[in-house]
Amino acid sequence: MVTWDALDEKARQRNPPITWYALNIREVDSGESFPSVPVSSGAFHRARGLTPDTLYQFQLVPMSEDVTEVISPLRIQTMRTLCGVPSTPSFLESSTPSRSVTFDIIPLTPDDWQCSDLTTTLQVLNDYVWEDIRPIENSATSVVVDGLTPCSSYSYRLKLSNLHETTHSDAQDITTDEEVPGEVTSASSESTSPQTLNVSWTPPDMSDTACEVVSYRIQYFLVGHMSCPLDEQPADEAHQVVYTERDITSIPLVWLEHYAEYNISITPLVAVPGGSTAGEAVSLIGSTSTAAPSEAPREVILKGVAKTQLTFQWRPPPCTAQNGVITGYSYVIADNSGEMSNSGTVDTTSVKISDLDQDTEYTFKVAAVTSAGIGPYSSPVKETTRSRGNECSGKHPLQVGGRLSSLTGDTPSWGSGQPIFIVPHHLRSRNRRHTGPPFRPGGIIKIKRSTQSPCSGSSGAANCPTPPEITESLGVCPLAGSTDENCGAAYPRFSYDREDVMSIVRLGRTEVRVTWRDWSLTKDRGVGPVTGYLLRYRRRHRLIEPVIEIPKGMSLYHELFNLTANADYEFEVVALKGMMGLPARFRTRCGELDPVPNLAVTNNGEYGTLVVSWDTPIGVCTVQYYEYVYGELSMKACPDEGCKRPFSPRGPSNTTENIITLTYLGDYTEYNISIIPVTLDPKDGYLLYGEERSIVGTTSENAPTRTPTPTLTTTKPTSVVVSWSNLSCWEMAGEFTMYSYILRQSWEYDGLEIKGTTTENSVEIKGLIAYAEFTFELQIHSTGGAAPVSIINGRTEPSTGIFPWNLAAILVTENVTSSTVALSWRAWDPEIDNGTGTVQSYIIRVSQDDMVIDIIDAGLNLSVTVDGLDFDKMYDFRLFIVARGPVPGVRGLISDPHFVRTHCAVPSRPGLELKLLPKTELLNKVILKLQIPGEAGWRCRNLAAHLQKEGDGGWTNDGEQLVNNYMKDTETDYYEDFVQREDLVPCSEVAYRVQLVNDHHTVYSEPLRFTTLGKLSNVRNLTVTETEEPGELFVDWEVPEVINNCPMRSYIVEYNLFGTPACQRNIKQYIDSIIVNETQARIPDLEPFRHYTIEVTPILTGYAGNVPEKVYGLGLTRGHEPIGILNPVVGINASSIRELKFSWRELPCETHNGPNLTYLCELYLTNGQRHILEDSMVADSETCIFENLKACGNYSFRVTPGNDYGLGNVSHEVTARISATALGPVENISTVVLPEGVAVRWERDEVSGLCPVAGYKLNYMLQRQQACRYCIDEVQRPLYTNGTSYLIENLTAFSTYKINISVQLDEQGSVGLVLREKIFTSKSTAPTEAPVVRADTSLSKSQSLTFKWNPINCTALNGIFKQYTFKSNGTKGEIGISNRRRRSRTLPNLIPCTTYQFQIRVVNSIGGGPFGSAFGTTAIGKPGRDFSLSSETRDDKTVILHWQRSAQNPCPIDHYVIGALLTDDLCEEVIPRGHEREEMTLAGTLTSIRLEEILMNGNDPKDGNNLKARSIYQVTLRARNSIGDGEEDFLEVKTPELAPSGSPGAIAQVMGTISWSEVPCKERNGVIVDYEFALSGDGIVRTDVSTRKEVTPPGLMAGSTYSFKVRAGTSAGYGPWSEEVHFQVNE
Repeated sequence: MVTWDALDEKARQRNPPITWYALNIREVDSGESFPSVPVSSGAFHRARGLTPDTLYQFQLVPMSEDVTEVISPLRIQTMRTLCGVPSTPSFLESSTPSRSVTFDIIPLTPDDWQCSDLTTTLQVLNDYVWEDIRPIENSATSVVVDGLTPCSSYSYRLKLSNLHETTHSDAQDITTDEEVPGEVTSASSESTSPQTLNVSWTPPDMSDTACEVVSYRIQYFLVGHMSCPLDEQPADEAHQVVYTERDITSIPLVWLEHYAEYNISITPLVAVPGGSTAGEAVSLIGSTSTAAPSEAPREVILKGVAKTQLTFQWRPPPCTAQNGVITGYSYVIADNSGEMSNSGTVDTTSVKISDLDQDTEYTFKVAAVTSAGIGPYSSPVKETTRSRGNECSGKHPLQVGGRLSSLTGDTPSWGSGQPIFIVPHHLRSRNRRHTGPPFRPGGIIKIKRSTQSPCSGSSGAANCPTPPEITESLGVCPLAGSTDENCGAAYPRFSYDREDVMSIVRLGRTEVRVTWRDWSLTKDRGVGPVTGYLLRYRRRHRLIEPVIEIPKGMSLYHELFNLTANADYEFEVVALKGMMGLPARFRTRCGELDPVPNLAVTNNGEYGTLVVSWDTPIGVCTVQYYEYVYGELSMKACPDEGCKRPFSPRGPSNTTENIITLTYLGDYTEYNISIIPVTLDPKDGYLLYGEERSIVGTTSENAPTRTPTPTLTTTKPTSVVVSWSNLSCWEMAGEFTMYSYILRQSWEYDGLEIKGTTTENSVEIKGLIAYAEFTFELQIHSTGGAAPVSIINGRTEPSTGIFPWNLAAILVTENVTSSTVALSWRAWDPEIDNGTGTVQSYIIRVSQDDMVIDIIDAGLNLSVTVDGLDFDKMYDFRLFIVARGPVPGVRGLISDPHFVRTHCAVPSRPGLELKLLPKTELLNKVILKLQIPGEAGWRCRNLAAHLQKEGDGGWTNDGEQLVNNYMKDTETDYYEDFVQREDLVPCSEVAYRVQLVNDHHTVYSEPLRFTTLGKLSNVRNLTVTETEEPGELFVDWEVPEVINNCPMRSYIVEYNLFGTPACQRNIKQYIDSIIVNETQARIPDLEPFRHYTIEVTPILTGYAGNVPEKVYGLGLTRGHEPIGILNPVVGINASSIRELKFSWRELPCETHNGPNLTYLCELYLTNGQRHILEDSMVADSETCIFENLKACGNYSFRVTPGNDYGLGNVSHEVTARISATALGPVENISTVVLPEGVAVRWERDEVSGLCPVAGYKLNYMLQRQQACRYCIDEVQRPLYTNGTSYLIENLTAFSTYKINISVQLDEQGSVGLVLREKIFTSKSTAPTEAPVVRADTSLSKSQSLTFKWNPINCTALNGIFKQYTFKSNGTKGEIGISNRRRRSRTLPNLIPCTTYQFQIRVVNSIGGGPFGSAFGTTAIGKPGRDFSLSSETRDDKTVILHWQRSAQNPCPIDHYVIGALLTDDLCEEVIPRGHEREEMTLAGTLTSIRLEEILMNGNDPKDGNNLKARSIYQVTLRARNSIGDGEEDFLEVKTPELAPSGSPGAIAQVMGTISWSEVPCKERNGVIVDYEFALSGDGIVRTDVSTRKEVTPPGLMAGSTYSFKVRAGTSAGYGPWSEEVHFQVNE
């Protein structure tokens, strides 16, 4: 903006006047000028189109209309333009790994803002304040922020600033990706029950992330049952998954298999958008514990049978149900009475049970046993003991084929040892004329006759022979239907009498019981024995159905269930080595549904329970369920009718089983139970109820609920009468049987117990003790048990006898000790005491703490000594008398209490010993050991213990009273205690003793006497120094202080080896000692460089007294150089192949001989005969490492030990060579990214070795494509070159490669081991893949479409993701989506029922990729509007309405709803409320209608059905389909004018002027423009027009009569004439 002062009047009046200005603008730096700008005489001008941040010169030149005159410029001004305002920068998130984020920066255009002081700064939002992170280059196209925390949210933006302006990009809210959590630790499992494993763990360490473990996934599956072998393991179970809450680190896995192993994996889950991601899983194996088997043994069969013996065999439970190691089997066998006959446990799968009754049916069941318990028992198997076939009594039957067979008949009489051919009668040929053998093939049994005595038949008993020798055995016969001719007729089979062999009994509609008899040798065909039976069956006429086989052992029956109703079955029984081919057919009976058969009820011996069972009724249809009702009839314990309750049914209830258990019933109560089978009618599916069947059951008897409370009716000295009331029958719960009672009576020295029973309500009990307390217990009994006991207490009455009432002070204490009390009393005196009779005995009762502990019968003595008492205890003594009176043996009243406390016991003699302090000999300090007796008898009242010392005045207590463990109550032999006494007088006699005192006794220990002696002090200022001689020490000290004038004789100098400094450990080894009389000593011949301790002890005269503590001194002998020779070894250092590491064993520490042991290492480069010192060093450890050695170099090494005293011996020399592979790597590798590839350059290491180089090998690997989050690490084919550069082509775009370059050696032709690596990224290109797009029909709506796409493969991104761009025929241009995770887009504001194309592509930092395309159609919606509604007025004045299909959307139209509303007419300003819109529904195919048709559809009596002329109607039109009605279109329709439908009225004539009234408004049909009238009379007829409502016709004759009529006219014509009016003109 350029401003100046406006022209003033003076400027306008100058000559020539200034009329306008010219503004000249010039750019100062470039000198470029702009065209002059003419400006008016105003005071400002806005200059446009200037360059930002540029210096301009502005010149204002006044101008006049006379352009020939140039006026000098008024002003020249210089100014600089400002910088431009930056546009909002494009700042987009590119990628967000877990700990960093990458943003793409798109350069801004135009760049008029890039001028002075331009800065670009990255900012972060911190606590709602934007803070600068760091500046970035203005030309940067991306920025990376590192050091972020996973699972954290951040907000970033760019700040652009120049000299004048600052702007910011839109904030980018990012959330860093999650990091996969580590694995949990300390995972373990514990079996807390056989079906539960408690799994626990420690959460993974998430301290350096913001990610949280939201849950743990516990996945487990069954590995196997530990009781199952591998080939019997069940099929793999599906993995079970359990998720826990975030804070739970242990969980029980329940309902597991017993005794099984489970594989358990624990995986932490971290939340991610839309779900969670899993961390590392930790697996462990958990084992459940042993349990009792959950299934019974299988296939329990009778394996053997005899008269008194049954053998059963079974298979173990399935291994999956064994639940542990089976340790055995528990079996139970019982006869039909339920009485157990035998039970036990075996460790095999069979048991032979003997000593059973003959021909008796037994029930057998067996259960498996583990260490955890017994499993369920098998279903009961009922078998009967029986004898099989004819046997020789007590002897062996004939054995055939390895089995025993029972044969009858006489033994052949031919000679011994001859072969016998026995052919049973039924094996002989029936055709006597048959010339062949008299038997069928296979029917011969060849045996040899025994030489033993024959076995007679039935005629008498004889000895049976031993089994004969068998020379040929029978073959095995196939099953039924076999045509094998080798199966001879000798094979056992039943006779053909089927009814005798097999029978079938129907148990229900689908159940049968099949029984058969034993095969008999004499009755049936073939030769036995039969070792078992096999039941086979199948449906008849169903050949495709398999034959079902059931092994039955030696059992003779089987029950089958769940057969098909109304079907024929065929049965046969097959021996294990034979066949009984007798098929038995039966057909299951079907008919109407019968009542349930075999209805039974039992109480099972359980209280309040009834078990009702029945069989399935026989009928056509399957029973769907059973309906049952039950109710109480009466209580059995209440026989009266009044006690019976009214029947109150409970139910109905339903069950599908054939058994129900009714619980919570009353005890000993009758219940009526009704069962009704219910089925479905096969015709119509309705329920059909069968016939009801009822049964009455009684619950078990129970014990009465209580016992009546007894009452004492009569009490006498020796008898009582007790009575009680009856219980109500409701309380009995069973039949009353009796009352039982017990009376217990006890007194001071005797007691009795009387028991009895009664059925009465009272009892008298005699023979009791007079005036004694008793307890009476009553219990009622019924057939159901006994009730709880009811108890009362009482006392019998006193009786006549000796009663010394005056006993208050009758007892006298004669003597008391710690365990005895002597008492006396006076004799009973009949003169002063009460009672009659003579004294039988005096009784003393002894009590302690209100408890009688003894009763002493003193007879007729008047004193007694009670012993065995406890010391220091209070006892209560009482006296009473037993008299010989009218009632012998009756005692008198007891005396008042006489209390006596026993004394304390006499303590045992205590002990006292002298216990010296360490290294003291009875000086002025002493410790005394006291032994206090431990028995408890003396530790009572006034207890005291003192240590006494003997002095001039005798023994006195020395110190306070002793209090210690001897005060405790626990008894022991002695308690030991220690007492210390100090400040004794040296060289004096001292005596001590211990005194023990209690309430009655004092004892002393033996005196302890000893003498104290003098004491020496230690030597002073002891010093130990080394001499010049190795291994020698010099010791000196000062004389110690002498106490008590005890003379000193000499000193003992003891020296010990204390340790070797070089070994860093201390030992104390005695070396020697010397005795000296001086205060110094020289100790020679010691080891060099060793520590020695020197101990000096002064000795008293006579070597007696208290020796002082030894004074120690520590000395170190002088050392010298190390000794010994080292043996170094050489090795290549693991960290570098250009290093040599030499090591050796350390010298023994004993040979160091001085401090600071070091090693001199010397390394020589060997070149032929020359040794050149390459390097040397001093090491303080046993290793020397020489670095940066030359490849292909030969080296020698030696080492010398040394210390502070000098060097030792030089080691042996060792040699080593540096391999050619140690040649140094290439250096200064650089890469340049070119369009055609990447150029790699490097330099050779010239100083690392001596080996020639042949070439270079380039190994490179594709690490990852930058757009992908995973590593590829794909090794590429190596490249070779002789130079130091190479161009690598055909690289994958926008990918990271790692390249290393190794040296090829002439010497070995191999690659150097040390490689130099370089990482580079290839050039980016536009994406090469289009997203796969699809329309999501589930989200399609009438006005929106949702398109979803799959992201392109990251390998096709080829650059930094910038955005998605999409376009469609529902949007304008391309639209960008910067969120890379976006996978869907919803297009809004679409037209329903319209197909749209959606195209999307990926744009990276280089450009956009190909489009992916998909089509979608919006859902049906309400019809649109915009029908182009119009009206047409035809010649016949009919108004036609026209419209077209909606232009808004193409959705289908089922109907149109059109309406019309009169909004304005000529007659009324306000339309009455009766005018409602008339609407009608039209077919969706119509496009026009007459307006009058709409109005006629309303049938409004007020408005009629005709169209009003010259009126305004509002017409509405909307479309309708299955969705609903669309919006309405509106149209105002103005109807045309019509000729009036009415005529004027009220015609009148006054003074020759004829007037009339207006046509009624509703009949005008338009605007009346004129009136036509007709006048006739006086012989003339006149017609004319008037625009007024009156007319004065000229020429009327007075007195003449005229007729007149008139009609109104509109633009559409005239209406009807009015009625003629006649009038006469007055004169």
